[in-house]
Amino acid sequence: MHRSSKPPWLLLSAALAVLAASFVSHGSSAQVRGQGSRPFSRTEQHVLDTGGLVVRSVTKQRGSLRLVGGASWQVINLPPEAVFRAVLDADRYPRMLPRVVESHVVARHGTERIVLVRHAAGPVAARYYLRTNVYQDRKDLTFTLDERRPHDIRAAWGFFAVRPYRNGKSVLSYGVMTDIGEGVVTGLFRGQVHEWILRVPWTIKKYIEGRGRQRYLVASR
Repeated sequence: MHRSSKPPWLLLSAALAVLAASFVSHGSSAQVRGQGSRPFSRTEQHVLDTGGLVVRSVTKQRGSLRLVGGASWQVINLPPEAVFRAVLDADRYPRMLPRVVESHVVARHGTERIVLVRHAAGPVAARYYLRTNVYQDRKDLTFTLDERRPHDIRAAWGFFAVRPYRNGKSVLSYGVMTDIGEGVVTGLFRGQVHEWILRVPWTIKKYIEGRGRQRYLVASR
């Protein structure tokens, strides 16, 4: 287990929060910008409009951290209030997020929540706590690894942002960077982890447009 005395991702976490706030759609034109200031390409916009997942992967070395992640976007056929309610529903993350087998809020203070998350995939398992901040008015959530509690990964931070789309739909934007640690097992699975963590908007869509639909629609009325 690694504990850094000077978390190098705090400034990047703040930058991701600003980035999350910049993801907007403009009514019927549905012009959603991609990661940073770069707008979607025609191909990406077509993928988004036809129900596909748009992914921009990132791999970085930052000091001793081997970071993987990036950003992804998904149109969901529910209003923003319903989608954001699902994003906040930590108890049901095992139904919505890839490889999550346990998740729940362990502490709350104002807009801040501490969420326990446990993953399992074959021989690979990881347990950690995320410190999340909820911005209800703009439907954003940011998160970072809580280093003060036990954690089996070295670093993690990111965001969720929900914005209105055409015809009562929403676009869910998600960004994450993480270092899952070292070792033979994690080295073998690093590529797979990179792939499935960016599928999060799609797996959320799959659940809340299906079995979870009525739960979040009714709750948002």
